[in-house]
Amino acid sequence: QWQRRSSFCTYCGSPTVLIHAGTTRQCTGCNQMSWPRQDPSMIASITSRCGERILLARSKRHPPKMHTVLAGFVEAGETFEAAVAREVWEETGLRIDEGSVQYIGSQPWPFPQSCMIAFTATADDMQPLNIDENELVSAEWFDRKVVLAATQVEGAVMQHDVAKAALEADPSLPLLVPPKRVIARTLIDTWLEKN
Repeated sequence: QWQRRSSFCTYCGSPTVLIHAGTTRQCTGCNQMSWPRQDPSMIASITSRCGERILLARSKRHPPKMHTVLAGFVEAGETFEAAVAREVWEETGLRIDEGSVQYIGSQPWPFPQSCMIAFTATADDMQPLNIDENELVSAEWFDRKVVLAATQVEGAVMQHDVAKAALEADPSLPLLVPPKRVIARTLIDTWLEKN
């Protein structure tokens, strides 16, 4: 999209050309350069204070039983830590523990043009959940055993047909989680590897 929308210079109106293997556009008139926009977003695993449970949620776009960590865009002027606290509050009604947000990693996410910055945080898992039904279908705390079993399912279970096949193969599965090589799964695996 960026390559199509950036054919002309925003400074002088001259045509632009792609340089640096298509990652930059340069104006043929004034030599101004431009790059694709990246919107920062946060993604976070929220764990119980004791570390034995993780909060996972299911959005409308996910297949049945497919749960993942919480994510959202960072607003202008907002720190990443504040974005984690705000998104968790808006989507689930939980207040995370002050000072518990810790950076884990990042992953480019080109849908549409984001960079996912990953964190973990803790919260009191006895707080009542208040789900934003515009964002989520459900959210709940899962224990280590259930999540570990879900990590044994192979394939791109975020796709409806793959999830359906996995659940048909083992109808007793209470949960599906994102596949390996996505930052959401990295957060889940990081939690599982603790303790």
